[in-house]
Amino acid sequence: SVFSQIVTTCCLSMTSKLEPCLDEGVYFDLAVIGRGMIGSAAARHAAKSGWRTVLVGPSEVSKPSITEGDGGSKAEWNVATVFGAHYDEGRITRKTDSSPVWAELASRSIDRYAEIERDAYAPRRGVDGEETKDEEYPGPFYVECGHLAVGMKERSVIRNRITNAQSMDVEYEQLDAVELKSRFPMLNFPSGCEGVLEPRNAGYISARRLVAAQTRASERFGATIIKEVAVHVEELAGKNRYIIETEDGNKIMARRVLVAAGAFCNAKSLLPDELDLTPIKTQTVHFILREEDALALEGMPSVIFKNDSMWAYILPPIRYPDGTIRLKLGGQAINEEDGKDDRTLESHEELLQWYRSGGDTSALDQMEAMLRSFVPGIEPVMVLSDSCATLATPSGNAFVGVVAPGLAVATGGNGYAAKSSDEIGRLGFACLRGRSSWKNEVLAGYHAADLLSPQYRKRK
Repeated sequence: SVFSQIVTTCCLSMTSKLEPCLDEGVYFDLAVIGRGMIGSAAARHAAKSGWRTVLVGPSEVSKPSITEGDGGSKAEWNVATVFGAHYDEGRITRKTDSSPVWAELASRSIDRYAEIERDAYAPRRGVDGEETKDEEYPGPFYVECGHLAVGMKERSVIRNRITNAQSMDVEYEQLDAVELKSRFPMLNFPSGCEGVLEPRNAGYISARRLVAAQTRASERFGATIIKEVAVHVEELAGKNRYIIETEDGNKIMARRVLVAAGAFCNAKSLLPDELDLTPIKTQTVHFILREEDALALEGMPSVIFKNDSMWAYILPPIRYPDGTIRLKLGGQAINEEDGKDDRTLESHEELLQWYRSGGDTSALDQMEAMLRSFVPGIEPVMVLSDSCATLATPSGNAFVGVVAPGLAVATGGNGYAAKSSDEIGRLGFACLRGRSSWKNEVLAGYHAADLLSPQYRKRK
């Protein structure tokens, strides 16, 4: 339509501020701030429902290469003011969880993985009736290799998984120590362990490709993408609309705003109050493998292990955009006597420095030893470390809900959000559709509005 052409032309013209849009009354139904896994999912659901949607957030900043002579990307990396949790190729996905809330969020999302792929890349028929394939297809974001949870026999971590699988009618197999060794000879676990295997609807996702698919689908449904950092949100008095200002000085107007900026929700002036979110350091170790070593691990599922002394997750060999094949582990030792947790990031600057650091070198040695114990006999070509951050909430659940009229948040992944991001994004959009429809949203037998209610603290 002529109106949609005006919106697109006006909002993509970044050579000047967007005040003319305000004068002409051109605005979006929904502005989603944050082009990560949750934000891009919310934009897809909104645009698919016919809402005039704009998705605001910067493109991924290229990490410095492992090869020499990559000063350009290093300089860009060191001046970036926001980072995304989706800058990676391997995140575990499975339907079971010790928490029924996260299990249901994951299950709903996994059931829509195929829909996301179709929305993003399915061939379209032209006016001549001919099908045209999407030339931008990067490959599937989801790999179904199965998921294996391992813990000490008769402990709650395994019992809860089984109970959850049974209640959700998820296919699973319970494996004792002998069966673990027989089924997965490439893996090594301490004696006295047992496991729960999800053979289907589980494995891993490429967070990067998932965001690309959600964004592509949003565009296909008419969404506008603005590749800038949002720094300020302000309500227009008496107008029932919001102005979003970007780092580049541009302005966007929308009737409703969803802030899904992950660890950076509190870093900018996006919300009237500060959310009760605690950014937590996370770190992974990557073994770069030879082709023959990767082949030796063929058939390996994604793995989560927990006992009294450590917890860890392991991804099977994955080819990364730089061409390397990587075996990845995340986790840490558990020190219950200490009781201290020095992983909390207290400020925006600490958060930025952590992303730029690549991780703690002392933790890297410990994590490398853990990976060698779980996957013995592998000699990596190189060992790398990567840093990221998760958001902890007091409830352990995500924050999804309205924090001011027409303004909502969807964040607080607690380390579980990647696989569940499509449903969290959908709920973020749902809470802005209307009070009555939001009250009818049920999750794990509870009203989502109560279960996921954001908690926030006054700014200091």
